[in-house]
Amino acid sequence: MCEIKFDELGPSKVIHLYSKKTQLRAIVVVDNTALGPAIGGVRVSPFVSTEEVLRLARTMTLKNSIAGIPHGGGKAAIIADSKGLEKEHYFRVFAKLIKDLQEYIPGPDMGSDEEAMAWIYDEIGRACGLPEELGGLPLDKLGATGFGLSECAEVACPYAGIDLKGARVAVQGPSLNWYPLGR
Repeated sequence: MCEIKFDELGPSKVIHLYSKKTQLRAIVVVDNTALGPAIGGVRVSPFVSTEEVLRLARTMTLKNSIAGIPHGGGKAAIIADSKGLEKEHYFRVFAKLIKDLQEYIPGPDMGSDEEAMAWIYDEIGRACGLPEELGGLPLDKLGATGFGLSECAEVACPYAGIDLKGARVAVQGPSLNWYPLGR
């Protein structure tokens, strides 16, 4: 059992969801809504815990605040193996379970993608990280994650005493976008 630690930022809600019909289990943490509705991704993993979702939601609170985004932080997890998952069905069921949780706007994360956000949006009318054809930014096509990782590495490595010149890196994920390090 996870001991939930509260502080002046949150969390404001920790919700465990269960659909008896589909056996879907999920966790939603709304950490903070001081700047607006909480946004944060929906992770899919058979090993995700409440503690992990709590930490990720707090990170989203801080990240959104630092970035000047008018949103608080939240995070969700569907406790399942994304391989073999009846993905569309599960995301639609998840969406229906969070329909009344207006202070949380889901987005893509590990095991979910723009298509999953389109299914959620179709069910409840809110999601971020939508496909380009629904008005979203094509973040995977633009390589936003890869570019951000590259920029962070260039800033962090001098503090860690690591020289990036000639460094090689491997990134595991659904799509790979390569950016030269140590320019």
